[in-house]
Amino acid sequence: MCRIMNFLFNAIAVKEFLIFSGCYFLLTAIAIHYTDELVRPAGCAGILSLGLAFTKGAFMDIVNSCGEKGVRSLIILSWIDFLFIIGYIGFLANLLGALVKGLERGTALKLFSIPIIAGVLGVLENSIFLTQLANPEGASGAAVFLGSAAATAKLTLTAITVLLIVYYLYGAINKRSRTASA
Repeated sequence: MCRIMNFLFNAIAVKEFLIFSGCYFLLTAIAIHYTDELVRPAGCAGILSLGLAFTKGAFMDIVNSCGEKGVRSLIILSWIDFLFIIGYIGFLANLLGALVKGLERGTALKLFSIPIIAGVLGVLENSIFLTQLANPEGASGAAVFLGSAAATAKLTLTAITVLLIVYYLYGAINKRSRTASA
């Protein structure tokens, strides 16, 4: 695991990659937004609500309120969400990695691993819900709970990543302004 994280840190935590990762994130966000508007019927909950269902009953309520067309739209959006995960996790990992690159290597790798783990949890969440949406009548309460737990952990780690970026960005700006005024 440490070798993989070290490789990813060396490959992704580069300032020169920020424009690409930021553009990819923005394009996938636009794609998922407009696809959602085009394919999801009115009254059908989105993939965020689905991801936070936690119980088979709540999952089935979403499926029943969406109908067959809505379930198909949730499947389409879940597949597109795989690209979105790469987009936002890639951008956040790139930005955080570039900001913490000057820290002690072990600390930088630990901080950098937070958005990467969030991405893995996002892939797990999507995979679980895709299997459940393929046959909603045979949905497993345990699988729905596991998918929702992965979604909650992913969202929490993503929020922590954003807070770390704000913290280290503020520190970098402060450091730069002190250096400029000295």
